[in-house]
Amino acid sequence: MDAEDEAARLAEQTLHSTRERLAELDARPTAEHVEVFDSLHQELSGVLGALGPGGAQSS
Repeated sequence: MDAEDEAARLAEQTLHSTRERLAELDARPTAEHVEVFDSLHQELSGVLGALGPGGAQSS
């Protein structure tokens, strides 16, 4: 698997996971939403860093 395919797979997995976690917010108390958003922000920032220029997944 080349770097571009791997990056696309990582992006797709991250998108799927993020959508699932956001869909679960309705079942959680509003006070817990901030924790979820903070966690997602950290995860998405890490993935974008890996996919961006100079990241681990760049070609």
